[in-house]
Amino acid sequence: MPITRFISVLVALITIIMGTHLNAQESPAPVQASPAATDARASEPKAKAKVEDVATLEEMAKQAYQDKKYVAYYSANMKLLNLRPYQPEYMQGVIVACAQLNRLTTAYHFMLKMQQQGFSYDLNENPDTVNIRSTEVYTYLNDLMIEAGQPLGTVESVFSLAGEYADPTAITWDESRGRFLVGTQSEGAIVAMSDDGSSDVLIRANDENGLWAIKGLHADAENNRLWVSSASIPGFSAFRPTEKGRGALFEFNLKTLELINRFNVPVDELPHELGPIAVTDSGDVYIIDHAASVVYRKAADGKWLEVFLGSTELDALQAIAVTPDNSRLFVSDLYKGVLVVDPVQPTSAMLAGPENMNVGGITGLAYGQGHLVITQSGFQPERVVRLKLDASGGKVLKVAAVASAMEEFDRPGLATIKGEHVYYFANLGSESVRAAKEPVAMVRSPLSSQNEAPSEAMQKALERTGSG
Repeated sequence: MPITRFISVLVALITIIMGTHLNAQESPAPVQASPAATDARASEPKAKAKVEDVATLEEMAKQAYQDKKYVAYYSANMKLLNLRPYQPEYMQGVIVACAQLNRLTTAYHFMLKMQQQGFSYDLNENPDTVNIRSTEVYTYLNDLMIEAGQPLGTVESVFSLAGEYADPTAITWDESRGRFLVGTQSEGAIVAMSDDGSSDVLIRANDENGLWAIKGLHADAENNRLWVSSASIPGFSAFRPTEKGRGALFEFNLKTLELINRFNVPVDELPHELGPIAVTDSGDVYIIDHAASVVYRKAADGKWLEVFLGSTELDALQAIAVTPDNSRLFVSDLYKGVLVVDPVQPTSAMLAGPENMNVGGITGLAYGQGHLVITQSGFQPERVVRLKLDASGGKVLKVAAVASAMEEFDRPGLATIKGEHVYYFANLGSESVRAAKEPVAMVRSPLSSQNEAPSEAMQKALERTGSG
C-alpha cells in the first residue's frame, strides 16, 4: 500500500478509535471467589439462568433481523457482547446492524476490533455489508482479516496416537521416564509415549483401580506422584449408567504406579464431570468440574475434595493452570475468558489485556515463566497464542501468535509446556473424527515465536502519530 494511502487510512482509523470509544462493550464485572464461598448446589440454578438469558437474546436478535428491525438487532447483539465479549458472531451482528442503519463509523470500529484480535473473515461474503464497502477503511480492514487466515508460525510433529488410543483427553510430561503420559477417554488408559512413536500402557481402567475415563494428568517426579482425575461418562467404553456422574482424584506412586489414595467427588444431587487438573509444587491440586461449573481443591495436606471456586458468571469452565508457587490460579471459560484467582487472599478478577487480546474459545491452557499459552479451537483461524503477563499475573502485556491457521489444525488443544516449546494435539477433531479412531498428532511449536498479533503494528503506528 502506498504511504499516502496508508496515512489516509490510518487517520480514518484514528477517528474511529477516538470517536467510538463509548460504543465498545463493557468488560464483565470481576467475579469474586473464595475457597469456601460458593456452594456448587446454590450456583447451579443461577448458571442455567445465565445460559437462558443468552438463548433469549439470540432469539431476539434472530427475530429482529428477520423483521428488519435493525435498531433492535443492534441492541440484542450489544447485550450479547456484554455477556460474552469475545464472540465473533455478535461482533458481526453489530457490524451488519450498523451497515443497515448507515452507522459507518461504528461498523468500522467493530471491524477494527475484529482485525486487532486476529479474526479471519471476509465480510464481502456477507450481503448485508454492501452499505459500508465503499471506503478505503473498509477495504483495508477486510483485506487484513482475510490475510489473517494465512498460515503463520511453526509446527513440528512429535508422535501420533492411533487406534484405541486416538481419543486423548489429558497430557503431562513425566521427567522420571523422559516421556509424555497421555490419558484416553474410551479405554481409560494412561499411555507413555516416546518421540519415536513407541508406547507403553502404564495403567488401564478396571474394577481393581476404579478408574473411568481419564480427564486430567500431572506427573510430579520430584515428589514421586502421579495425579489423575477420572470421570464416569458415556464416552467411557465400560460406562455403567448407574455410575453416571461419579468421579474422583486418584493419587499414584509415579515410579511403581501403586494406587496410594482416592478422593471422591462429594455426594450430592448435582451432575458431575471432572476434567483438567493443575498442581502446585507443594502438592495443592485443583480440578475443574465441567458439569457443576465449579473448581475443586485437594489441599496438599487435605483428606478430601472441597469446593474452591464457584461462580454464577462462569458456566462453561474449560481449562486450568496454576503457578508453581500457588500465587495465581487461571481458569478459562469458553465464552468469558480467563479468571485469575489469588488462592491465598482469596480474590479474583477476569484477565485484563490490550485491545488485541481475545481469550474466547480456549481449549488448552498452560503456564510457564510469566506467560500463559492458550490453544483456541473456538476461533477463526484456529491458533496457539502466547500471553505475556505483568508482575501481578492479572494483566496481559503482549499478545503473540505462536502458530495460526496451520494445515495440521483441526481443533488443537491440551497444551503443556516443556522447555522452550509448547506441546499440544493438533487435530483433536470433531466427535465423528474421534469416533473413527483416526490418528491424532502430537506437535510442538517454539515459544520464541515473534509473530505479533495484528494490532500491535497498528498500535505502534498510532503511537507515532501521537494518538496512541
